[in-house]
Amino acid sequence: MHRPLPEHVARRYNSPEGQLESMISEGHVHLGYWDASNPSSSYAAAAHKLTEIMIAKTHIQADQRFCDLGCGVGAPAMALAQAKQCYVDGITISSFQQASATARAQAQGMQGRTSFIADNVLTMPFDDNTYDGGWFFESIFHMGHREALHAAHRVLKPGAALLIADLTALPTITPEFTLFAKDQMYSAFIAKEAYPELLAETGFELLDITNISSHVMPFLVPKIKDTIDTYKAEILKHLDKQVIEETVMTFQYMADNLEYVLVSARKL
Repeated sequence: MHRPLPEHVARRYNSPEGQLESMISEGHVHLGYWDASNPSSSYAAAAHKLTEIMIAKTHIQADQRFCDLGCGVGAPAMALAQAKQCYVDGITISSFQQASATARAQAQGMQGRTSFIADNVLTMPFDDNTYDGGWFFESIFHMGHREALHAAHRVLKPGAALLIADLTALPTITPEFTLFAKDQMYSAFIAKEAYPELLAETGFELLDITNISSHVMPFLVPKIKDTIDTYKAEILKHLDKQVIEETVMTFQYMADNLEYVLVSARKL
């Protein structure tokens, strides 16, 4: 399976489309979570709820160090640091995201608890055995799973917990979508069934895999349409109607071919 090129991923998130994603998601640049408690929530509010679910799954303690591997514009990292009173180092391949995350931290008085760098996770300049915990929050598919897990294993302390929020391939995934993901999304998706062996190969013990697809995938298209309507005037300043239509198509393509899992593991 191919590994996406980091320069392509960087260009994707530095683009006008990538920059607008951070605005419409209010900094939580990932998909949302909807259940009986929030069926009418906006895309941004549901994205924040998924961040809260991820934070609840961490085992990080006060004043410990955590790495956010593919941190976006930093909202989840800051929410984690605030909730757990830990220190979070975030890394993103995007210079726009790094600058935005740093500005957000300064605006929220979180620069003492968080820091953000623009670099490649696979060659990140963090020392071995540094972190007490970490996560890939909808980022690992941009890096190549095996390579990313090796990189995480290097910087985590023995026994540290790793969380992965991942879009994984349905058994019915089409060759056409796989090619589209490679060429347009700069992503490579694996099946959730590949995780036990992959984690074992890279020095992790699998603790849990939870499939939350029913709370995510059916909502993608209607919620992104609502979001586009809400921000339409601002979006049209940066993108033409064709790009907007292609965005909706991409969400439908994802809903048809992918599922959503939360993976918990421990470094051996």
